[in-house]
Amino acid sequence: MEDITQRLSLPDRCDVAGKVYASRVSVVSKVILVTLVIRGLDEKTRRSLRAEAIRRGLRLAQAVKEAFQLWRSYDQDAETLSERDVNNAAYNALRQELEKYAGKTILIAGGRLLGTYDNPRSAATDLRLKAPEARHAIVTAIGKDKREELEWLGGSLNL
Repeated sequence: MEDITQRLSLPDRCDVAGKVYASRVSVVSKVILVTLVIRGLDEKTRRSLRAEAIRRGLRLAQAVKEAFQLWRSYDQDAETLSERDVNNAAYNALRQELEKYAGKTILIAGGRLLGTYDNPRSAATDLRLKAPEARHAIVTAIGKDKREELEWLGGSLNL
């Protein structure tokens, strides 16, 4: 990154249209230039991007910035990942407590246990009522898969 700073000073006395003004004005302008290299971008794509920027009356940097901002606005996984992490953390924290619901189906959304059910279909129906805005939820049957330690080729395998 290259930093260019200019300092301009006007003289102590300025003669403008026959009148003399006594003043000292200091103007500072700062320009930051950044070079971005995109490797692996084929020539056809580069030309297409440049042509679209010209068609819209933008500089190439402005067009890339707008394209990136538009791309980020459509990124739905950014929120889903965080909600997924919260739900998985809640499931791991409740794992010991959930063993008492063996044979039942549980529903976790928004980082909390919303209920226990007889089957996954009723859990899914209740999810729509209790957390319609949820983008991620955990619906699982408790006690179906048991954790066991098995011998395998001289080592151990946790299931």
